[in-house]
Amino acid sequence: MKFQSYSFGKSSIVYKLLIIIGFAFSLTACEWGDEIESLSQPDPDDFAVLSTDTVTIKLSTIGTDSVMTGGASRMLIGTYKDPYFGKVRSMSFFQPTAVSGVSLVQDAEYDSLILSLPFDRTYSYGDTTKPMNLTVYKLLKDITDIPAGSAYWNHNSTPYDPAPIGKATIVPRPTTTALLKIKLSDVLGKQIFEMAKSNQLTSSVDWINLVKGLAIMPAATDNGSVVGFRWNIDSSSVQLHYHTPSVSEFKKDSTIFRITANYNQTIADPAGTQLAKLPDNKRLSLPSSQAGNLAFMQAGTGIMLRVDLPYLSNFKYTQYTAINKAYLRVKPLRASVSDALRPPKVLYLYRLDKNNQFYTDANGAPLAVTLLGSGGGVSSIYFNDLIKNEQYYRFDISSFATEIMVTPSNDIGGFIIRSSPFGSSGTFRDAGSEFARSVDRLVVGDQLNTDKGVELELYYTRVKPK
Repeated sequence: MKFQSYSFGKSSIVYKLLIIIGFAFSLTACEWGDEIESLSQPDPDDFAVLSTDTVTIKLSTIGTDSVMTGGASRMLIGTYKDPYFGKVRSMSFFQPTAVSGVSLVQDAEYDSLILSLPFDRTYSYGDTTKPMNLTVYKLLKDITDIPAGSAYWNHNSTPYDPAPIGKATIVPRPTTTALLKIKLSDVLGKQIFEMAKSNQLTSSVDWINLVKGLAIMPAATDNGSVVGFRWNIDSSSVQLHYHTPSVSEFKKDSTIFRITANYNQTIADPAGTQLAKLPDNKRLSLPSSQAGNLAFMQAGTGIMLRVDLPYLSNFKYTQYTAINKAYLRVKPLRASVSDALRPPKVLYLYRLDKNNQFYTDANGAPLAVTLLGSGGGVSSIYFNDLIKNEQYYRFDISSFATEIMVTPSNDIGGFIIRSSPFGSSGTFRDAGSEFARSVDRLVVGDQLNTDKGVELELYYTRVKPK
């Protein structure tokens, strides 16, 4: 390690200022009439405030068994090819429901069956100027028919009829377009219409027997973007349109089947990338030294970046030394960042042991790296310093460094970097999280990379013995 010293001598201006400031504070603490006997100042030659930015940092990449994506408030649909993560593809499985019976007047006439999904104007990832080829399929199984306490994860899939019931090619404009509308099969539409007219759709059970659910999938050959769609029962729907002719008017109407259940399947094929080396055993990490001096994080697919400080514990064997502050600075690999493939807005840190198992609380929820004193979780926004042309995250890990100093064992594990907090559930940790409903990613070079992406700013005090 290389250290830089900031000792304050008696002749320094800083020292004199400190004495003056200390004297001023001592006076403000006195009541009128108090007698000040003496001001005892420690000898500044006995102290040294030092800093170092050369502490060894080990980076690695770990995978998770799965990410819970059931009931996500954002439906993810699309395919793009990433130079670091391979082909990333997301599709949505969902169930439109007739809350009550559906009946139509006898002189009603069928018009169309439409799938309507509102764009999530806050989220897309990839190049939205390229077309998306979307196909809608009819599910062969009710997605709500699962054992109690079960959930859907990013790798799950539900069987579907291979014959498509709707297709569309779009160039997504999520910030300016309100709705995605796809015309569905008239064969299915007329079947629904005739059953409603003959009072055969008297309950949600009758509807589920007819339409167990739908899936919308992007073409595997697309290379554009993954786009978000808002899912809630008031806006996402299948609409049965019809009209009622009469002598005096031509009245159009519709019956709305609200989407009440959904999950996303988000998968990546890392063939041809460094992540193809990621171990199947999730207790093992892929060291950056074996991955082109790079480490990775990707939401949706469950890839997380691990950080270890293997030699920081050496400070505990240095007498008369105390760590004051420690900041981890993380900089995305410049070559990995573009307008379409942007870094996450915020990153969070969580503790885990040497086997990639999370330290957990009494509820089984993962423990965050906490801020010294406040106990809140450590996070950092993405800073963009336009003056210095630097982009980075800066985490206050002082509590983690202090724990290393006071813990008898040298094995306190490390921590992972991810793009959203965990939930409070020990079983469904990612339920509703941004990590489960996005595909944001991060690529970081280790300390041997020509574009070094990590640095520990360590500030500590050393007391000189008499």
